Amino acid sequence: MKQVKVGIIGCGNLGRTHAECIQQLDGMTVAAYCDVFEENARKLLERFGGDYATSDVQRLMDDPSIDALYITTLHDTHAELSIRALEAGKHVLVEKPLAMSLEDCLRIGEAVGKSGKKLFTAFKMRYYDMLWKAKELIPEPLVVTMQMMDNRWADGMWANDPVKGGGNVLSQGCHSADILRYVTGAEPVEVYAAGGNYYQPSGVVDNLVAVYRFSNGAAGNLVQGDCRCPEQTSKFFMQLFAENKSITLNDRLTTLTYQEAGQETVVYKGSESGFLEENRAFLQCIQEDTPPMIDHVDGLYATLMILQAMESLKSGKPEPIQAVVNQALSGQAV
Repeated sequence: MKQVKVGIIGCGNLGRTHAECIQQLDGMTVAAYCDVFEENARKLLERFGGDYATSDVQRLMDDPSIDALYITTLHDTHAELSIRALEAGKHVLVEKPLAMSLEDCLRIGEAVGKSGKKLFTAFKMRYYDMLWKAKELIPEPLVVTMQMMDNRWADGMWANDPVKGGGNVLSQGCHSADILRYVTGAEPVEVYAAGGNYYQPSGVVDNLVAVYRFSNGAAGNLVQGDCRCPEQTSKFFMQLFAENKSITLNDRLTTLTYQEAGQETVVYKGSESGFLEENRAFLQCIQEDTPPMIDHVDGLYATLMILQAMESLKSGKPEPIQAVVNQALSGQAV
C-alpha cells in the first residue's frame, strides 16, 4: 500500500506530538515541516527526519509529493490553512477547534465538498478507551455531566487572546462539547448557559456552565473554565446516568467506576491514548478511502455548541443549535 506522505504546519507542542505518533505508524511518514519560526521546523526535521523544513506554507501546498497536511497552528489560522490545503488537493487533519466561527466552519465544509478530500477534526478525547467503555455500559444515558476545569491560564497566553485563541471556554470547551454529543449519541437541540468573563483581562469568557437538550431527550451539563483544577476529580471529569445505573469517569477520564442497582461496583482502568488513535484513524480513512470518523460536521457542532452557549450568556435565554446547523448545511453537500 502506498506510503502516505504528510507535512506538518505548526511545529510547536502539538506538531511535535503528532510527529511522534506518525513515527509509530506503518504507512505514514512526515516529509516536510513548516512554522513561522523556521527554527522550530528545523528542530522537528532533525528529530524525526524528512525532506525539508521551511517557513513558507505555500511550499507545502505546492509539493506534489505531499498527500496530507496537519494544521497545528493558532486557532484563528485553522480555517484559512485548511481551505488552502483542501484546494491544493491535500487531505487535512486540523487540530481543535475546527474554526472559531460558524461562518468559517461552513467555509471549510464547502471546501471539503468541492475538493473531495478528507478533513479530520482532531478531537483526541473521542478515542479514550474509557469513553468507549462508558458507551458500551450505558449506550443511552438520560443525563450526562462533563467538567473540564483547568488551573488559571496566564494573562499573556496566546490562547487567551480573543482573536487568536478565544480563551479556555472555546479553546478547550469544544473538546467537552464534542464528547457530550458523542456519549449521548444525539444532536444538541438547544443550550442555556450562565457564566462570563470573571477575571481574564483579555475579556474572553473564562468560566461557563451550560445545559444542553439533545434530540433523543437526554440532558447534558457542561462545566468549563480555568478557576482551578480540582485534585479529587482531576481536570477531566464526567458522569453518565441511566435508570438504576451510573458511571463516573475521573483521573482525566482514565478511571471508570460503574454502579448498577443490585450489582457490585466495578472499576475499570484505561489510558489517554487519543493522539495515537486519531492519527491511526486518519491514516486508515486515507488508505481505505472511507469517511473520517470525526469530520467537519463534528467540528462544526463542537464549535457551535460553545458559541451558542456564549450567545445564551448575552441573551439570557436558550439558544438553538441543531436548527442552526440544519439551516446552515441545507445548501451544502455534507
